[in-house]
Amino acid sequence: MTNPVRIGDAELWLGDCREILPGLGKVDAVVTDPPYIGTMASAGGTTYSSAWADLINGAVFFADVLGRCKPRVETGGFVWWFCSWRSLISVQRGFIDAGMKIESLLVWDKEWIGPGGPNGLRPSYELVALSCLGGAGLPNRGLPDIWRHPASGAKPSGHPAEKPIGLLQAIVKETPAELVLDPFMGSGTTGVACARLGRRFIGIEIEPRYFDIACKRIEEAQRQGDMFVKRPPAPTQREIAL
Repeated sequence: MTNPVRIGDAELWLGDCREILPGLGKVDAVVTDPPYIGTMASAGGTTYSSAWADLINGAVFFADVLGRCKPRVETGGFVWWFCSWRSLISVQRGFIDAGMKIESLLVWDKEWIGPGGPNGLRPSYELVALSCLGGAGLPNRGLPDIWRHPASGAKPSGHPAEKPIGLLQAIVKETPAELVLDPFMGSGTTGVACARLGRRFIGIEIEPRYFDIACKRIEEAQRQGDMFVKRPPAPTQREIAL
């Protein structure tokens, strides 16, 4: 863990989010795309190899991270947590063990069919779990639980799990959050969305390669921020009629 890199309204940390999260203050929302299957985690200090044990490992890992995120948002905030049908059971257990409730599941319709195995259906959607804490709620009560945003196999940043910027912008825009945290920043797409919408951002990434990419992308988005953010008109002085 090192000192953060500060780029405009963004604070970017290189390191393990489990070490960095406890030192952070309150944020308004967590928007993140964590690893989908928990092969990097262990249950009770032991890593198991069966398919079911892998899901248990994932649940332990997710609960650990969510438990460290919770104090940042529990007095009134949001958690948007990307997952898939494969990892959903681990994510659900992770939220429960962290003392959190999944309020809704957003279905992201990719408008694109990804590669699949030789036997089953080809995937065309992913999921995002939403948790609302401390009485927080989304102000737009007309939001459905299926959002359509096109995706493709191309990954401009080179990150294998890169999400479309339009989807992240939509999530951030609909969330009443001035300060957004992404503990699995990857190539920085959430940070780019925040820069475009004029929101402050804290990002954490453990891989130096993707951390450097995120820094460059967010710096560029900060420079271009005024092109995307709709700001109120400057006040004008008027003559007073006598």
